[in-house]
Amino acid sequence: QRYTQSGGRRPFGISTLIIGFDVDGTPRLFCTDPAGTFTEWKANATGQGAKTVREYLQDKYDDGKGDPLRLAVESLLEVVEAKSNSIEVAVMERGKPLRLLDDDEVAELVDSIEAQRAAAKAAAAGAAATARDNE
Repeated sequence: QRYTQSGGRRPFGISTLIIGFDVDGTPRLFCTDPAGTFTEWKANATGQGAKTVREYLQDKYDDGKGDPLRLAVESLLEVVEAKSNSIEVAVMERGKPLRLLDDDEVAELVDSIEAQRAAAKAAAAGAAATARDNE
């Protein structure tokens, strides 16, 4: 136990996401696993529901395109109830302190995502009805 409690040692027994920036400004994301090994990722999740979130990210993530904040919240909504009070979001930008989004910002983002999903569902239902009518 003394080995894991000393500075500079591998974090045995926990899984963590470590984020930061290289000197040239390139964002970096690493994940440690309970065995102490680490891997680099473009997008990842850890904890309960991580597998579902990772699958969503693998399907939707497009390197450098789209809104990463929106994608993060969309992926979280795959495993939590669609309520903004069940999600906390922190934003890390190079040269700026870590910023926690306030509840109103998260609620606005969740509402926007839910509205977009509802519109897509309605459009799909309308297309299916039209296809049935044309048969």
